[in-house]
Amino acid sequence: MDLEVRHLRVIRAVADAGSLTRAAAVLGLSQPSLTAQLQRIERMLGGPLFVRHRGGASPTALGELVVAKARELLPQLDSVQQEVLSHLGFSDGRLSLRYVANPGPLMVRLLGPLRSLFPGAEAKLRTEPDVATVLDLVAARQQDLGALVEYEGSARPPRREVEQRVVAIEPAFVLLPEEHPMAGRPMLGLGELAEDVWVLPPSQGSGLHDAFAAACTGAGFTAVVQHEAEAAAARELIVAGAAIGLGQATFRSTPGIVPRPLKGTPLRLRHSLVWHRESALAAHGAALVEHAEKAYADAIGNNPQYPAWLTDHGQQGPAHREPR
Repeated sequence: MDLEVRHLRVIRAVADAGSLTRAAAVLGLSQPSLTAQLQRIERMLGGPLFVRHRGGASPTALGELVVAKARELLPQLDSVQQEVLSHLGFSDGRLSLRYVANPGPLMVRLLGPLRSLFPGAEAKLRTEPDVATVLDLVAARQQDLGALVEYEGSARPPRREVEQRVVAIEPAFVLLPEEHPMAGRPMLGLGELAEDVWVLPPSQGSGLHDAFAAACTGAGFTAVVQHEAEAAAARELIVAGAAIGLGQATFRSTPGIVPRPLKGTPLRLRHSLVWHRESALAAHGAALVEHAEKAYADAIGNNPQYPAWLTDHGQQGPAHREPR
């Protein structure tokens, strides 16, 4: 691994903040993610850069050297970036990045990478559950970047003015209450859940309801979807044992809920980025996708079952790969 600009930003952020906790907040990362990044950087450079103590973190002799270089180089690189932004049509060299996202692992995790990729930018997040609305906003150039979460098989006509790049394809997991008789099993067949009552979120253009109905038909039953609720209410219903549900593989562990993979992966979700083809961001498409893939990889550990699923299916990560 080569030393990259983003590594220098991490090092400078830790030095400026004086602690990993505060630096993680500045960078828009979780503390475990920042700690793991810093450890990789330290291994690459051949020694510890910071000494952790009760009051925070202080640079070692090696750390002081690298921090000094980072503080020298980053302003010069930022200046180049601002000149590029000006050349792309942002008159003051400062970009207000309007970012709209469906709820999912990229929604918040992409903010830090956006700041890193565009150091002169102010990233503004808007959450939007409806897929079509995200596309409309990006197509109308009312938002610069969008993050979509859709179920595979959804029939949505392409938008010629919008570029879409897939970041990851992941399996849907079934979400069971702890007391469910099958909660102790490592994997379930969808047909085994034919007698259960389900709660699903509103489809909102994601293709969920059609994909779920087709998967259940393929498993030989018609599901009883008794409740339709947003994420918070759905979690309460599942914890109470009133229903079972579906979740993204990156579903964050929730007390009282047991996520389990489904045999044969009958339901899959697609995470993707979208931007206008004539947008200033179009020139940075490859970098945006790369940062999004790293942000997604950071979310894999949310659900302890997901890394195990990836290992069992012979995959190091889900980006651009279809689950088997």
